[in-house]
Amino acid sequence: MDKKKPNRWGQLLTIAFIIFLGLFIASKSGYYEAQLNNKVILTDKQIAKFEEDVLNGEVVDVNSYLEEDRKDYANKFTKAGDKFTEVVEDFITDGLGEIFEVLKTLFY
Repeated sequence: MDKKKPNRWGQLLTIAFIIFLGLFIASKSGYYEAQLNNKVILTDKQIAKFEEDVLNGEVVDVNSYLEEDRKDYANKFTKAGDKFTEVVEDFITDGLGEIFEVLKTLFY
């Protein structure tokens, strides 16, 4: 019996596709936007302090009431993944759209 050799190209494509799907879903689900918006939200304690400062007639600056806890974990791999996602998305939307336009002109 001959054993089939594993298809390395197919395995690589499958892994790349799974990585792409994960990055695409995380990007489109709004996870990153939600994380960015979280730093803008004032907590109850900060709101109470803000209201107290307004009642006391102090000069208020909204930026002094915001907490800056966000850490940037972006690196070359996440940036490359985002760029790859953009390229594939552009290909799918533009490239396939053009293909369907050509097919439509041929058959209709």
